Amino acid sequence: ATAAPAPAEAFCGFYVSGSSEQLTNKATRVALMREGTRTVLSMSNDYDGPAQNFAMVVPVPVVLQRENVRTLPHDVFTHIESLTAPRLVEYWEQDPCVPDPPMEELAAAFGGAPPPMAAPSGAARGDLGVRIEAQFTVGEYEVVVLSATQSAGLETWLHQEHYNIPTGAAEYMAPYVREQWKFFVARVNIDRVQRRPGGGVRLSPLRFHYDAPDFRLPVRL
Repeated sequence: ATAAPAPAEAFCGFYVSGSSEQLTNKATRVALMREGTRTVLSMSNDYDGPAQNFAMVVPVPVVLQRENVRTLPHDVFTHIESLTAPRLVEYWEQDPCVPDPPMEELAAAFGGAPPPMAAPSGAARGDLGVRIEAQFTVGEYEVVVLSATQSAGLETWLHQEHYNIPTGAAEYMAPYVREQWKFFVARVNIDRVQRRPGGGVRLSPLRFHYDAPDFRLPVRL
C-alpha cells in the first residue's frame, strides 16, 4: 500500500510514471493570460520523486503543435511575482482649514519637491479511441498530443505505454473527453533535467498558447 501511486493535487493535470514509487508535486505556479480568444498558460511544477522518466498529462482544448509550446527560464515566475506584488502607496493631504502660507513659501515648497513616481505598469490505437494528433520535443519534454473518444480507452492506452497511473483516472478524464478536449502528454527525459543538490529534479517551466472561445484553467484532474 505504501508504494501505491497517488495523484498530485492542485495541479493542471497529473503525473504518470513507469515506477511504483510515489510522485509528489509540492507546488504549482500558473500564469494565465488572455487577449481576445488567445490564451497563454505558463506552468511551473516542483516535482519530487524517483529519478527516472515520467510524464505530465494536461488537458488542452485544441491540438498543440511545436510552435505553440516552449520552455521558460527558471526565474520567470520570480519576475512575475515581483511585478504583481502588492505595493504600498502613502498619500498626505493638508488640512483644508489651515490658512494658506505666503506665496514665497508656497513657491519654495513646490519648487523643491521631487516629481511623483509613476506606478509600474495521427492514427487511432486499436479500438481504444485514442489518436496521436501531434508529436514533438521541446527542452527536456517529449510531447505527444492525444485525442480520445472514451476515457476508459485513454486510461488503457496509458497503461499499455507502461505508465502507472492512479486507479480510476478515467472517471476524472471523462468530462474532458466528453467536451472533446485533447491531452497534452509531456514525457520528461530525466537525463536532460536539472537536478537539485539535495535530491529531486527541477523541471523547466512550460508555456503553451492556443486559441479557444473558453477561458478556463483545467484543474479538475
